[in-house]
Amino acid sequence: MAVESSTRINLGKVGEFRIASASKGTALTDTASFTQFPLKTNRLTITPTVFTTAVVVRLLLNPWLTVLKTTDDMSTPPTDYSLEAQDNDTGTDVDLSVLNTRANGDFLLVGSHAPFRGIYFDVDGTNAAGTAQVTVYYWNGGHWVDTSATTTGIRTTAAWDKDGIVTWTVPTAWRPATALHLYPSSKIERLYYANVPLYWTRWEVDAAITDTAVTLNSMSAANRSSSYAELVSGQMVSVDIEHGFGGTACIEALTDAGTAYLVVNSISRGNFE
Repeated sequence: MAVESSTRINLGKVGEFRIASASKGTALTDTASFTQFPLKTNRLTITPTVFTTAVVVRLLLNPWLTVLKTTDDMSTPPTDYSLEAQDNDTGTDVDLSVLNTRANGDFLLVGSHAPFRGIYFDVDGTNAAGTAQVTVYYWNGGHWVDTSATTTGIRTTAAWDKDGIVTWTVPTAWRPATALHLYPSSKIERLYYANVPLYWTRWEVDAAITDTAVTLNSMSAANRSSSYAELVSGQMVSVDIEHGFGGTACIEALTDAGTAYLVVNSISRGNFE
């Protein structure tokens, strides 16, 4: 009896395997750099290479930020820039043009499921007008308190007039809270972040930003810890992650000395509508 052959076709979700770092690797020095991942990344392969003087590459996986901008003191739902800030895409921006003072209802509300010790800003359209300075506050369970952040990293004369990092010592009194608890009149009950306790920071300028073209390519959290994992040259690791809200957003990496490169590849699965 003849047996018919057949071909079974498995229909599955589309996946991608692509580079997340710069081609041939992100250049590293003993100053931290930040590498974000394409949206829907589920796994990373990480390989340090081309060491010059360096003995190890040091790295951390850093948390996703929820990035909200309000212009009415959170009376209505804010603009959510979380994806634009962390999608590894220079074609999407966080818009800080004409950001006003908190007295006029404007500020950034930035939080995460884990404490973080700062944010690295990749500025696209630099702030070329005014002298606005920024102050970063944290929530201590009852009040907003100044983090005493070092903000000179993102300014020469005005906030966000250059790329750089704002850092602070992680406060022991920092407490998570829901956005709805902090701003109960904001009508955000149905939004995904409304009822999830996060460690929030509030970013306020002391004078209105008058430049009409201040934009950020990205915002990357700095890990709460400086206890870096260490890899030697050519030591490839593969890491499963959850990229997005409540998960991982970027790699923070540097050398112990000298220079090296870090090749980061992204593996994604899911629908790409």
